[in-house]
Amino acid sequence: MAVVLHNDSDYKDWLVELKERFYSHRLKASCVTNGYLLEFYWKLGRDIEAQQYTNTYGSGFYKNLSQDLKNEMPEIKGFSPTNLKYMSYFYKLYAPLVANRPQVADDFMEGVYSADIQQSAPHNQNRQQGADDFKLLFMIPWDHHCRIISRCKGNMDKALFFVRKTWENNWGRDALLNWLDSDLYEREARLSPTSNPHFRLCRATWRNK
Repeated sequence: MAVVLHNDSDYKDWLVELKERFYSHRLKASCVTNGYLLEFYWKLGRDIEAQQYTNTYGSGFYKNLSQDLKNEMPEIKGFSPTNLKYMSYFYKLYAPLVANRPQVADDFMEGVYSADIQQSAPHNQNRQQGADDFKLLFMIPWDHHCRIISRCKGNMDKALFFVRKTWENNWGRDALLNWLDSDLYEREARLSPTSNPHFRLCRATWRNK
């Protein structure tokens, strides 16, 4: 399979693009926050899904991509097969936030880091939920995201709940793990208007506009 991949011109061009993109994002990250790194991970997950490499080359794709990225950037950590899978999960889990509003993602990626990222998510309760939830994804550490993704098993609303709680309460990894293993989401969902079917319908309608 590796030979086939290396003979695929589109794959090789994409590999070069990933290398250039990573160094560009890492340079920006040194001046701002881990948001730029998460942006790179989001886009890499998006690329993997869009180009359907996993469907074409099977489960060995991540191992091959991992090795190729390490060969291109031997000094860079974070390209293990497991981490690459999490990037794909990261994109797939939260893609519905911008599925019908791609401009939300594009505008955010281009402009949010020009100001203090911590000021970009309003605290008021009348915010545009989808757009602000998307911004919040880039405000917590990647390691936290991996733990949330693992525990929430494809449940975007539950995952977003813990993303918000992590950012609002500045949870460290241990605190996050403790709350993930509790019934906090279930307890608060019962008390929240978001548990009302009418509210969920309205939220779904907004996302599709």
